[in-house]
Amino acid sequence: MIAAVKQALEEQRGRSSGTLSRLRRQVDWLLQDAHGTGTVLVPPATTFNRLVRAVAEQEGLALTAAEERRRASRPLPVFTPSVATLPGELVMLDSTLLDVMVVCEDGRGRRPELTMAVDVATRSITAAVLRPKGTKAADAAVLLAQTLVPHPMRPTWPDYLSMAASVIPTPGSSPSTPACRQRRPGR
Repeated sequence: MIAAVKQALEEQRGRSSGTLSRLRRQVDWLLQDAHGTGTVLVPPATTFNRLVRAVAEQEGLALTAAEERRRASRPLPVFTPSVATLPGELVMLDSTLLDVMVVCEDGRGRRPELTMAVDVATRSITAAVLRPKGTKAADAAVLLAQTLVPHPMRPTWPDYLSMAASVIPTPGSSPSTPACRQRRPGR
């Protein structure tokens, strides 16, 4: 019964959907063709209508032409999962107004806005800019520059912070590469 309802709904896709009674007759004909006359009976109209609605909802099929047009014109979801497997493959920028007050250069108190670049693969913040409310395109350029040009090693920083000791694989490297096998000193 369910297979016949699915087939009937699929066959009416793209054309006038008609009524549920017409769909019921079509399902009856499909059942007669597949199993012979009187072998599988179509349930009463109310039960059949509930079955059709449940199958259409479960399979994502439209019952009416208007419903099909609504589904077709529906925009894609705003938030879709993003997958990145290598560092730097996908970097997202985001700004947020912080819920604190800071004293700016002119002596007035304002709320700052934090703009960050986040590497999706490593889930790390690659750059950040903090400025009074109103991020501009120049801030995005600063983030891009900070992300692509790493800060030099400071004389006081420990050696294990250098990229030579990184355990994050880079494009073209394999686990047998020395940089990938190295462990931090003291472990």
